[in-house]
Amino acid sequence: MHVVLVGPRAEIVRGLRADGHEITLLYEPGHRDRAVGLADQVERMCAVDSYRKVESLWSALHHLEPMDPVGAVVTTTEWAVVATAVLGQLIGARSLTPAQALACRDKGVQKKKWNDAGVPTAAWHVLCNGLASAAEAETCLTQTGLQFPLVVKPLAEGASKSVKVVRDIDEFVAAAGSIDGGRAMVEQFVEGREWHFDGVIDGGELSAFMVSRYSEPLLCTKYGKPIRSIALTPALNREIYEAAADLALRAVPALGLTTAVFHLEAFGEPGQFVASELACRPGGGIVGVMTERVIGMDIYEASARVITGDPIPRWGEETEYTHGWTILPTAPGKLNAVDPQEIMKLPGVDSVIMRLEKGSPMRDMADASTTGVGCAAVKGMSTLECQGYIDEVVAAVEKIHESAPFEAVES
Repeated sequence: MHVVLVGPRAEIVRGLRADGHEITLLYEPGHRDRAVGLADQVERMCAVDSYRKVESLWSALHHLEPMDPVGAVVTTTEWAVVATAVLGQLIGARSLTPAQALACRDKGVQKKKWNDAGVPTAAWHVLCNGLASAAEAETCLTQTGLQFPLVVKPLAEGASKSVKVVRDIDEFVAAAGSIDGGRAMVEQFVEGREWHFDGVIDGGELSAFMVSRYSEPLLCTKYGKPIRSIALTPALNREIYEAAADLALRAVPALGLTTAVFHLEAFGEPGQFVASELACRPGGGIVGVMTERVIGMDIYEASARVITGDPIPRWGEETEYTHGWTILPTAPGKLNAVDPQEIMKLPGVDSVIMRLEKGSPMRDMADASTTGVGCAAVKGMSTLECQGYIDEVVAAVEKIHESAPFEAVES
């Protein structure tokens, strides 16, 4: 089959190659280095000005002709989900439908479908025209019944970009005005622990499923703390898995997905889970590493195979150890000095994946929840031990940052 991959991802290319598919790769200029690194594994590739533009994706295929008819269009790039689905429909190739893709991208569409299906989720409202004044904000609260604290966010972004918690009218107006495009989602702030459920639904049934718990809600990245997550071992947490599966089997099909990879975020406790957001692609960070170790499946390869129809290989699940991971924090304004070999020496650490070279300037984690100098995976005999290892890694990286050089400031 000829498969178009929107956005370079080595794991997807590896899986498509293993299944014997012909690959055309479309990439944004900012991903050129990644694309070039995969050039010897794909038949052809073409730059596009934006993953979000159907016109750009569609015209790129015309520029690459002649070539075999396209059988499937796939992506794991969040911003490309809707455009990829529309492209698939336009050229008659296998892909998500545009309606499925939109329900997994636009938070207002998603919440409406969950409300209609009786899936528990926070109270919400779409500000179609933002907020022009404090009076408009007061009217919104009166008409919707929403109460502070609230969460204001873009309708279709990712990685917690531009997400803000607001506690009064002035903050509400300012947060709504900071969202690009004029529209914004406002929802009731939900207290409690935050979770993420990652897996594959096949024919309406969960064929692979992993439950993970964030050490702190994702908004911790707005206050200088990195994402930290522990994947619960299925054999040791049956009741939690059953409660999580109950929510997933309601929330995923409610969006029209019966065969797909998904990343579902939720708040609360087992038996009282509240759906937060759902994406029809693998989770960020190193969720893929966790699914390999905990439930015996490569979720990235699976995300293409649910579209192409190829079998999804499985191997044995973890039954003894607990696995977890953390994004390695940054120190904005400084140059990265983290040596992965030093992190590997810490207790419980079994792999380190660097994203930022030594000497490179570090960004602020408040910009996006996935911002970091890299990621580290740990393994322990319990969730408590695993959490301790993760905390040691974060503390060690923060210690390194204390003596890191500052970025040069142009005069």
